[in-house]
Amino acid sequence: METIKFNTGRTYTANGQRIAATQLESGHIVLMDIDRHIDVMLIAGVEFTPAGILEAYDNNWYTFPNEIDMSYGDYYDIVRQLGEVAATIEGVTP
Repeated sequence: METIKFNTGRTYTANGQRIAATQLESGHIVLMDIDRHIDVMLIAGVEFTPAGILEAYDNNWYTFPNEIDMSYGDYYDIVRQLGEVAATIEGVTP
């Protein structure tokens, strides 16, 4: 699972906004925003870069696992793994 992780620098929490994401074979992206306790699946076609992911996230370009024949069990296995990755991202310095 190729994963990217980054801190947006937005001050939602003392740690900022830490995000980990992975791109599925279908082109969809699953992301975990650990500081806001939000997980989402983004539509296929989003650029797999921090800027592309943030653009899609900010504009609610979401889809659901069942729309690509993915079980919610498989989806949440990915989310749990991303949560572990996101927890390793450094926080922002005030």
